[in-house]
Amino acid sequence: MGLKLLFLVYFLQNNVPADSLPTQPENVIEQPITVKKSRLWAVGTTSLLTVGSSYIYLERTWWNGKGVPFHFDEGRDLTYASGLDKVAHLMGGVFVSETYYNAFRWAGVSRQKAEWLAFGSAAFVELSIEVKDAYSPTYGFSWRDVAAGTIGGVWPMAQHHSGFLRDAQWKVSYWQQTPKYFNERGIPIQRISIDDYINQTYWFSFSPEYFGGQRWKRACPDWLQLSVGMGLEAETWSLNHDGLGGRHEWYIAPDINLIKLLKPRSTTAKVILGLFKYIKIPAPTLQIGPKVRWHWLYF
Repeated sequence: MGLKLLFLVYFLQNNVPADSLPTQPENVIEQPITVKKSRLWAVGTTSLLTVGSSYIYLERTWWNGKGVPFHFDEGRDLTYASGLDKVAHLMGGVFVSETYYNAFRWAGVSRQKAEWLAFGSAAFVELSIEVKDAYSPTYGFSWRDVAAGTIGGVWPMAQHHSGFLRDAQWKVSYWQQTPKYFNERGIPIQRISIDDYINQTYWFSFSPEYFGGQRWKRACPDWLQLSVGMGLEAETWSLNHDGLGGRHEWYIAPDINLIKLLKPRSTTAKVILGLFKYIKIPAPTLQIGPKVRWHWLYF
């Protein structure tokens, strides 16, 4: 449910002149800038419209009149996806905080204030998602989900204070290798489902130059990265055995930093790549756990 809201926030908040975003390196002391109140109002207005429209959409589609009184999750959230959903919430926090950081910088807010406002925005969005879950007959309010999403909100701040994290990326891939999730729930197979965790993989991509030093810099382009992925083993996952979420699968694969490779200049290109950078590009992949397996092309 949270991803629907996140994508709406992204498209509304990033539909701004990308050329007006700061272009100086973030580790350089910035000069005094003027906050543009009209742009701040635009950020606030689009946020309210996004949250309001998302609420109406989810009210009509997520529960379809089957809401229940406010309640807390009793621990199911720790088992049904073996904690992989916590990585999804963390990435959601990253997504929201980066979106709002760019929006506040576009509005003329200083880097440090934009970092904290982005962090607060991620925490607020995550809290809003959980309040909605609290009235769901299937889910419940989870402080663990709130914590994961809020930690993700620290991402812009962390990137600006760490050379290793500066060009690192969080990504996701989704490919329906099995319809098991839909079959066990007894629902029609859909093209994509945000709860179909056995077909999702979450990735952390980084530049190996921080481990390979100057030798790596000379041998490899700066856009080539290494990615570590985490997913679920479909064979051990089941909703019919106390909702146990299966064993974790681990992957290692090459990846591409699209921003460094394509160096976009136009507003349209920046907005498009700003979204696609969260999607893992299919690549040859080595699965290292719980079974060792080679994938010529992992989606």
